[in-house]
Amino acid sequence: MHDVTAAQGIARTVLEAAAERKAHRVECISIALGAMTMIDPDQLEFWLGQILRGTHAEGAEIEIEQRPLMVRCKECGWEGEAEVPEDPIYHLMPFAPSCPRCQSKSLAVLGGDECTVQSIRVRRAEAGAETDG
Repeated sequence: MHDVTAAQGIARTVLEAAAERKAHRVECISIALGAMTMIDPDQLEFWLGQILRGTHAEGAEIEIEQRPLMVRCKECGWEGEAEVPEDPIYHLMPFAPSCPRCQSKSLAVLGGDECTVQSIRVRRAEAGAETDG
């Protein structure tokens, strides 16, 4: 269900940015999606399509860049990519990764927990010009 909530937040961000730019149409939405979010990219794209129906962003191309979970161990100093299991149980309960070197749970997340709109490409009505934002 958090796929829907994420899609709603993204749609709100996109539509607000499009309104600020006086966009006639949103052409493309670029999203960074970290592995730690446990959001299914296909579900996110589906729900965005549903939520954006009837708006200036209906039919916009959706680009999703999947990013790995990057961590630094506070115990041994190891830094790198941590594995995130595909188990659907983690969509319902928190996932606590371990250090691949020492198995410590004391990790600093460096990346891979984001779900952000990186950019949108819009077409303005008055000039018909495309702009990135």
